[in-house]
Amino acid sequence: MDDVQEIKSRIDIIDTIQDYLPLKPAGSGSFKGLCPFHGENTPSFFGNRPRQSWHCFGCDQGGDLFDFVMRMEGMEFREALELLAQKAGVTLTSQPPKDRSEKQRIFEINAQASKWFRNQLLNNPTADHARTYAETRGIDSLNGDIWKIGYAPDGWDALTDALKAEGITESELVLAGLAGQRQTGSGIYSRFRDRLMFTISDRNGNCVGFTGRLLTPDAKESKYVNTPETPVYKKSEILYGLEKAKGDIKRNDLVVIVEGNMDVITSHIHGVQHVVASSGTALTELQLHLIKRYTSNIAFAFDADAGGIAAAKRGVDLARQMGFSIRMILLPDGVAKDPDELIRKDVTLWKDAIASAPEYIEWLYRLSFRSWGGHDPESKKKIAQDLLPEFLRIQSPIERDSWIVRLSDDLGVATDAIRDAIHNAQRTQQQTKRQYTQPFHEKPPLTNEPEQSKEKSRLESLREQLMAYLLIKPELRELAESTISEYTPASEEIEERASFLAILADHEIEDRSEKTMQWEFERIVSQIRTCLDKERRQDIEQQMKDAERIGDTERIRTLSAEFQKLF
Repeated sequence: MDDVQEIKSRIDIIDTIQDYLPLKPAGSGSFKGLCPFHGENTPSFFGNRPRQSWHCFGCDQGGDLFDFVMRMEGMEFREALELLAQKAGVTLTSQPPKDRSEKQRIFEINAQASKWFRNQLLNNPTADHARTYAETRGIDSLNGDIWKIGYAPDGWDALTDALKAEGITESELVLAGLAGQRQTGSGIYSRFRDRLMFTISDRNGNCVGFTGRLLTPDAKESKYVNTPETPVYKKSEILYGLEKAKGDIKRNDLVVIVEGNMDVITSHIHGVQHVVASSGTALTELQLHLIKRYTSNIAFAFDADAGGIAAAKRGVDLARQMGFSIRMILLPDGVAKDPDELIRKDVTLWKDAIASAPEYIEWLYRLSFRSWGGHDPESKKKIAQDLLPEFLRIQSPIERDSWIVRLSDDLGVATDAIRDAIHNAQRTQQQTKRQYTQPFHEKPPLTNEPEQSKEKSRLESLREQLMAYLLIKPELRELAESTISEYTPASEEIEERASFLAILADHEIEDRSEKTMQWEFERIVSQIRTCLDKERRQDIEQQMKDAERIGDTERIRTLSAEFQKLF
């Protein structure tokens, strides 16, 4: 048995799919749910346990266990193979230990370092202050294990000596970002010293790096130190906690993005688990592509200081360009400075803040008035400069006018003045766009699909339904062959496509009585006959036109008689 078949024998496709989305029973061995690959309100995604396959009738995608994981996680086949092999406990014979990739080796080194950091926090006598800090932040033993929270002892060689004793070379420690090369002399030094350690994982749970938080308040070093860029850790591609949050993000169809690691951990501990962290920076395009796999809805919970607001605005602009719906979470005034503190006081306040998060324009409106006041001409001008570009984005004239009236009332200025300002801003925007936009040749508009190709598509769809019925009711073959023998599929073709047809049968024939199935089958046969006749008429019409061009009257007469028989 090869690696793929061994993995399939150990992992059930329905169990795997249910890690990502809820399913309900639908027919003999099938389950259905909302497709994760396109937006829909009525379930058209089916997974079939006997056939270990899946298909969506909305976006016409389907396949086996590997196809699902590859699409769901945005992986190449090799990545999906390694992920599922790890999950199934299968050692890949196609990848001997000596041929392991550089990335895989770094994953292993980081995993060893994570375990070592964890052991130091639990057992090192010099880690009392780190243990006390973790306890004050609500991290107990269980959650410390779950989130792999550890401690890097003070000392330039503690980590490096421990891992070198495990057979890891100095060059590998530098490659993984755990150590740096000494500037004077030879050798390496531990990058993390006297810090609480947060393990950073990619979306598949592989350990890619670390964040170390300073524990000495009066130290001159940076409060946080991250793993530098390595072959597996690129900050622009990582969202802290995504590997734990992705299932809940899908279920809630919403991701909550916070700034700090502790915001994420505390939220998850208290049951709000569709939360990830951007580590205090604006979202990147790569991070947004990651999020897009799970939801198109984002709620930001950034600090209300200048840095947090700036990061939020940059992330929002890019997210909206990529089609995300944006909301901004407002923490209750004077209650807490960040989500971590708010949750530890009262998690209900955090849940309410998420549920009542306003759209971006409402958040910006409140923020602008809070920042400028709007009590004098200059501050009113500042508020207008903040808000008018947002008003220009609004497509609905009614919605835009509502905001204009509201701003007019709150600033105490005439609505015509705001409309004039919007008009001027729009004109400036258009002039700038013309200035920096290069001329281009428009592509010709797409023509309508030829009627014949549409009919062929319809014919193929009907033929698939016919095969689905024949798969579960072979005795119907006689009826099909007696009426459309030239288009009745062979048994071999049905067997080749059995996995898809089994799901199609559950989709089309779910809970139908024998009488209804008979009626539906006859209807399909009749519609196939109609499609074939129409296709044949179109073919004869074309032949008649060709005969007319060369004056072949005998051919025209023969074709006309054949054409009449089709009515």
